[in-house]
Amino acid sequence: MSSRRRRFRARPKPQVKKPPTNEEINSPEVRLIGVDSEQLGVMSTSDARARAEEAGTDLVIVAEKTDPPVARLMDVGKHMYEKSKKQAKQKKISKTGNIKGVRIGFKIGEHDWNLRLTQADRFLTEGNKVKLEIRLRGRERSRERMAEQKLNDFVVAVPGGAKIEGRVGRSPRGLSALLTR
Repeated sequence: MSSRRRRFRARPKPQVKKPPTNEEINSPEVRLIGVDSEQLGVMSTSDARARAEEAGTDLVIVAEKTDPPVARLMDVGKHMYEKSKKQAKQKKISKTGNIKGVRIGFKIGEHDWNLRLTQADRFLTEGNKVKLEIRLRGRERSRERMAEQKLNDFVVAVPGGAKIEGRVGRSPRGLSALLTR
């Protein structure tokens, strides 16, 4: 057995594309927006750079694909920071809505029942969906109607309220349902 250790390789940080600024702008004219979001009209790029210098800010292209491109008088660092925050917020929003699982048995005790209810409530308040599974073992499989009733009782008993999305699924090991608010 060798005693070699694997080296940790850091993940490369995602490169945030910086918009063209000041001297990097190669368009002959731009539509300029001022520091306070006022429209200053279409003008040559050199005039826009001069205005940016007067105001003590940078000339930043905010919409390249329009004709002429839209440029704004602003601080580049501030613009990049706001852009990264916006992307992080979008990522956070798209991340929510995961499916969390709660599994109960057919002969579940009262304390376990209450524990699973609070778990399901917490998952639902976080914005996740909950996959509720009832495991049926041995002779419990012949009592599918009672298991479905227990599943419905669980849905009714969730503290913040819940509803079944779609229909109750049947599998060889029991029943399952997807819960949402």
